Amino acid sequence: MVIEVAPMPGERIPGWETVPEALRKREQWVCWRAADTDDSVDGISLTPIDPATGERATFDDETTWSGFEDAYATATASDLDVDGLAFYPTRDDPFTAVELTACRDPETGDLDDWAQTVIETLDSYTEVTSDGQSIRILVAGRPPSWTFGAIDICDAEFYIPITGEWLSSTPATITERTTELRGVYKAWKGAADPSEAAATLSAVDIQEFGGLPSEPGVDVDLSDTTVIERAQYGPAGDVFRRLWTGSSVGYASQTEADVAFCSQLAYWTGGDGEQMEQLVRQSDRHRARWVRLVSEDTLYDERTIEQALELVDDYHDPQSEPGRL
Repeated sequence: MVIEVAPMPGERIPGWETVPEALRKREQWVCWRAADTDDSVDGISLTPIDPATGERATFDDETTWSGFEDAYATATASDLDVDGLAFYPTRDDPFTAVELTACRDPETGDLDDWAQTVIETLDSYTEVTSDGQSIRILVAGRPPSWTFGAIDICDAEFYIPITGEWLSSTPATITERTTELRGVYKAWKGAADPSEAAATLSAVDIQEFGGLPSEPGVDVDLSDTTVIERAQYGPAGDVFRRLWTGSSVGYASQTEADVAFCSQLAYWTGGDGEQMEQLVRQSDRHRARWVRLVSEDTLYDERTIEQALELVDDYHDPQSEPGRL
């Protein structure tokens, strides 16, 4: 399959309009400089560069980042001898990058079948990487965890070189794809190769396969901050606080404590599985085990949330609070 890509103003610097607006309005941009190396597959290493100073930029120092306009001006003026632009996602924004490695013929634009399946599953802004052989998909949504290999998923602490070589068959905008992202993650973690992962994605209902368990009771509709505050000082607040800080005291195992914690979250969120997952990530209960596969198609977080929902049949009702009419 041949897919046309948008033209670029320079060899590696993206055209202004081809960069999604959701990224352009963030102050999370750096430039990058390429150098030959023996330590990478393609023989090239990229160094992130502060657009204002020309010094090295880092993910943990936001003072080394700039807005898109300033980074673009630096890259196109070439005063600092830089080769391209890159974006730093953070824990506070929704952006995740999914890179499909060595899946494209740079001469014809033909894509491997497995890559086409992942692209269609995520259905968000997609571009060709600077080497012409790989594909990068940008989505809004938090992945269960990072992956590395043929399907490379990262959401923070890594800069993302942006080429602007948009695949015109995909959306021009970055779309919310949390469920689909979880599906790709589960398929890839349980597969020996990308073709096997693609076969899994082609054979499932992605909404069911990638979705979190949910048992909506009362429409609570509270923010994460409000849920935490109310749970900390609610009837079982002392237990909640211990569980929130990662303690398993009083429980036979960490698994039992995880289920107890999610049971409390279920009560306060009205059984909203996605919000329960988000809250666990903010707590000290979140660890590598939380997203390991426990069966062919189930992650530990899904099983734990499902077990908690089976235990809860009563939910917090904000309308019943004292002082409400």
